[in-house]
Amino acid sequence: MTLSIALRGDTARFPGNTLPALRSALRAGVDLVKVDVHLTSDEYPVLVDERAVTVPGSPPRRIGELTLAELAASREDVERRVPTLMEVLAEFRGRDASALMIEAVTPRAALAADTLLREYGFGDQALFTGPVETLRALREQSPRAELMLAWDRAGPLPEELVQGLRPAFVGTHHTLVTRDMVGETHRLGCRMVTWTVNEFPDMTRLIGMGVDALATERVDELLALTNGHLQVPPRPTETDSGALKQIAPKTIAPG
Repeated sequence: MTLSIALRGDTARFPGNTLPALRSALRAGVDLVKVDVHLTSDEYPVLVDERAVTVPGSPPRRIGELTLAELAASREDVERRVPTLMEVLAEFRGRDASALMIEAVTPRAALAADTLLREYGFGDQALFTGPVETLRALREQSPRAELMLAWDRAGPLPEELVQGLRPAFVGTHHTLVTRDMVGETHRLGCRMVTWTVNEFPDMTRLIGMGVDALATERVDELLALTNGHLQVPPRPTETDSGALKQIAPKTIAPG
């Protein structure tokens, strides 16, 4: 079974990194929703993909220079309102937050998000990704945190880095994926994620190569494949690929 990841939620219907986009993706049945978390100047983790926003009456400023109140004033449209991570966690009330994938660019943002998750009873449930220094800080604070190592270079994975971080997943852009990379990732004990897979032929090709999870901005097409509503080419049998047949993907109840 290939996991489906909605990048910033259901962006075909709603602005990304908003509560409507998150809810729509979860209702559709995706396995994971990837969101981008940054810290405001008053230390609130918020969902926003821009590094800088414009508040009416002032020039563009970085997210870290704005208070939560100033950031809220930057968008008048309710559907585009910047939510806090605390609001997002409220969406998972009554169940675990394993459908949440958090990308944090800075260690401070990642550690603040991890701390908030623990305060609300969601410790070690969400999947974190970000630069290597961010993942190292998370691993030091939370030895059991679930991590995805993003690797955007062609060639073999650095085995020492993988062993040190102990990521559950290794991810890369779909144009860099090879069958050898998939096999090597499995050999190292990780599952393979690839992004941004928006074209149907690429989805079918990557599923056939044994990739474990696809991240997309076209949720409906990917779900049709992963739920078996459309025909996917049979996956080749390889005895030397190192495929982790014993690893089952998470079972995630749709919202």
